[in-house]
Amino acid sequence: MNEPGVFNNVTFSIPKGQLAPGEARAYTMSAPVNRPDNDLSAVTVTLAPFASSSPADFNNCIMLGEPTPNSGGNALDVRESWDASQPTAELRLAGGSALLRRLERFELDNAYYASVQRGVDASTATSMPQPFPLHLYSFQLSQPGADYASLLPTPDLLGTRNSTLRTFTDFNLQAVHFAKFITSYDPPPYFMESTDSLASLPFNPPGGETGNGFTRNLAVTPMAWGRAPVGNTKKAVLFTFPKTFVSLAQLQHLDLTGDDTNTNISQQPGNAVGNSYATPFVKRKSVIQSRVNYVVTGGNNPPADKTTANYYDISYLLNAALWDTFYFSTVGENSSSSPEPLNPSIAIVNPPANSDSLSDPVEAATYLMINGAFNVNSTNKDAWKALLAGNRFLKHPADTGATSANDALFPRSLEQTSPSASPPSGTADDSFSGYRRLTNTQIDALAEELVKQVRLRGPFVSLSHFINRALIDIGSSNTAAPALGRCGALQSAIDLSGANITPDGKKSALSKIVVNDDKLKIQMDGNTPKADMWGGRPTTTYTDTENGLPVWGSESKDLNPGSMASIWADRTILTDSKLIPEQGYRSTGIPGWLTQADVLQVIGPSIAVRSDTFRIRAYGETLSTDGKTVLAKAWCEAVVQRLPLYVDPANAATERANDLTALNKLFGRKFQIVSFRWLSENEI
Repeated sequence: MNEPGVFNNVTFSIPKGQLAPGEARAYTMSAPVNRPDNDLSAVTVTLAPFASSSPADFNNCIMLGEPTPNSGGNALDVRESWDASQPTAELRLAGGSALLRRLERFELDNAYYASVQRGVDASTATSMPQPFPLHLYSFQLSQPGADYASLLPTPDLLGTRNSTLRTFTDFNLQAVHFAKFITSYDPPPYFMESTDSLASLPFNPPGGETGNGFTRNLAVTPMAWGRAPVGNTKKAVLFTFPKTFVSLAQLQHLDLTGDDTNTNISQQPGNAVGNSYATPFVKRKSVIQSRVNYVVTGGNNPPADKTTANYYDISYLLNAALWDTFYFSTVGENSSSSPEPLNPSIAIVNPPANSDSLSDPVEAATYLMINGAFNVNSTNKDAWKALLAGNRFLKHPADTGATSANDALFPRSLEQTSPSASPPSGTADDSFSGYRRLTNTQIDALAEELVKQVRLRGPFVSLSHFINRALIDIGSSNTAAPALGRCGALQSAIDLSGANITPDGKKSALSKIVVNDDKLKIQMDGNTPKADMWGGRPTTTYTDTENGLPVWGSESKDLNPGSMASIWADRTILTDSKLIPEQGYRSTGIPGWLTQADVLQVIGPSIAVRSDTFRIRAYGETLSTDGKTVLAKAWCEAVVQRLPLYVDPANAATERANDLTALNKLFGRKFQIVSFRWLSENEI
């Protein structure tokens, strides 16, 4: 802004120091800062570690000098008319320009809301010479299990102000850029609490008290993070960098988010590769959607800038780009001198004369084949059970003596610091810093659901077809449309089997989660998103660019009627009673919520959508001259295998497309008979 304001042109500086991996540390003001009235020059406020900065002392604040004395008013307030206060926070390394994190435009706007006004007459001013709070805004990542209902004006507003989100699934918590989307009130996944009840803020002579609200989330050491601001969970292990890459699904730990403007963005899943949950930012029938972002600018003509932006289903796009084009050979991972693959399922056939060829990304495929690949089009339940049970009797580095190694493990990473639990809690360390195992009963149920998904969605013509969700209109006449567009076959089978929480909420493996409390419950006012700052003032209506539906919230109390509901591209998920379960659950994607990427980290290197080895049986007979009597019978069996080599040796196995001879364009790769035998009648 170009007018006096407490935060205008203010930079907050954290002193030079170090943070250990996974460490959280709080800083706050340790001394008062005075700003003369009408002084718009830049000012730097140096912060100090929380424990050493007297955080309960409200004298340590920024104070704006009093302008020309008022002619008669006796009230202080932080109300605004239209010009919204929207501070942006940026974090950079000391002495560097590289951006580490940017949180754009947190709202500090309460317009005409009278509860932020406090009367101050002459005698009160005399007894209160020190600063006192008028309003408190606090922001935190929206966490599953946090009791946001008690922090909102009324419990029925749960679902507004980013209070219920699939934070671990729809957002990238390692992002650099956190922005406001569509008409969100604050940048998701940050929840904003507005403490504007004067009874909640201290007003005791001579002033100088902050109140408990200013320090509530920082009263526990070490600071808790994971499910709720305070509690037993101290760590949440979300991402790692694998020491060895075996499955493409391990790329879920890499930040591969991005759009047309930035990389490392928040509005895409942090664990994108291998996962398939539909994003709320794009209609389920699409993977790319052009939408309009509205940014409040102040004034009435117009009250907001409009910027068109493309939103992407990045999981779908990454899966489509990776799973049928790339693989990890693991050659050379055993030692610097050994060409043997670390993955025992990969075999070297016809070893090259020069072992360097095995390190070439194109040539390597000429010499490598999978031993015993599993065809995901299988409808054999026992075959699926055998594949999924392959990780039984294995230990995880975090395991203790109480861990059941009989169960198959599917960890988010090998760096999880807590063991699994049976049953998983969904709320404690086993589900945030730990990982998941599946019992034999759960594997049986998962295999059964997988067979159903193959019959419903198959045959799969590519691995990305198997991994990705279907692109289908959620309002399609196909009754299976919601399930098909929700996620891919594997994730659907995991959820429907009850390994997490079933979409209808009737079964849950997470023993400590109250299913109804874990639902998103996004708020609507009829067909219009309910304003995050719910009040009684009608608001200007802005509409979605594609279907003309309202995107700005109704009945705002502050004339900045943003709403978390506006980010949902498929509005029927919020308004159609049959589709409301499609909103999902707050705990989705936590390390204790089994995702298909977790499973694909284990089985990914062994799966395929076609077979390269075939058993062919043939029968022949000799008839009498009149054709009526069988004189002799014979049965034989041949096993044939597709090889990397072409039928016509004129082309090298590494050549592609237009470089191929006409014969190779027609017949492709060579088949070789690897075994042949005659069969007896009793073998048929």
